[in-house]
Amino acid sequence: MGQPAPDFLARDLSGKEVRLSSLIAGRKALLLFYRGGWCPYCNEQLAAIARDSQKFEELNVAVIALSGEETEKGKDLLQKLHLPFVLLSDTKFEAIDRYGVRSADVPEMLRARGINQLPKPSAFVIDATGIVRYKYVGKNAPDRPKNEDLLRALGEADKSTEPSGTGSTPV
Repeated sequence: MGQPAPDFLARDLSGKEVRLSSLIAGRKALLLFYRGGWCPYCNEQLAAIARDSQKFEELNVAVIALSGEETEKGKDLLQKLHLPFVLLSDTKFEAIDRYGVRSADVPEMLRARGINQLPKPSAFVIDATGIVRYKYVGKNAPDRPKNEDLLRALGEADKSTEPSGTGSTPV
């Protein structure tokens, strides 16, 4: 934390390459890494953020969620959950690796379904100057920050130019 947020290219749901820095464009951002649309914990978290979208908008936050799935899977998830924020696809795991959230542990039941790599469920708050102010990396699939913690970290990102450790979980 307190370091510049790694910039990256990923594909939006139309298949176009987009850069994180241009999506944020001087705003605060909540960058979420989720395992995939098949994951019930991911669906629950993304739906909860969608329900609180007004609170995130009031803080002028760009919410961006990224997985290692193909764009078609993201389109299905967007329609299923009616998500009011950006979903990105990182099938090469380049952004996932830049943030250090690739999971070393993929359960055998997922490997049997052809899923051989996953991001850890993670959340990063990036302030308007591009500095990471909050980081939460889940220890397992259900381990995710609560919206209240994310909103608090986003609110505090305005107040300080010093790294804030409030609510963060060590990696």
